[in-house]
Amino acid sequence: MRTRQSIRIERPCEEVFWFLADHTNERRWRAELLATRFIGEVRQGVGTHLRQTLSYQGRIVEADLEITEFVPGERIGFTVHGGVRAHGSISVRAERGGTRVVAAGSAELKGSAAMMERFITQTVERIVIEDLTRLKRVLEAA
Repeated sequence: MRTRQSIRIERPCEEVFWFLADHTNERRWRAELLATRFIGEVRQGVGTHLRQTLSYQGRIVEADLEITEFVPGERIGFTVHGGVRAHGSISVRAERGGTRVVAAGSAELKGSAAMMERFITQTVERIVIEDLTRLKRVLEAA
């Protein structure tokens, strides 16, 4: 499964990146995220480990997230360990006085999940679009 969604935000690229890099901001724009807890001492950049509690289709699930790439002002890459092992990134680039935010991810679905790949992909894409829309509202209201 692969997904890629983007949105343009009327805020400077550096501001958008550092907002995204601060994991304490995530509950402001990710509706499915119920709680985030840092694991270890690293709070930003490669090596940051988080345990996230999420609401997904009426179920509460936990996933561990590890930041695997951190390019200031450009890109944050991560791996998710939970029910499904996934990789993703969120990138920013300046675009016409604002910022283009691109969220991309992939996961290898196995068993019954593989049979439902189309449905799962559509659900994940919808969630990402809704989250990016909330991110836009939060940042443009600032």
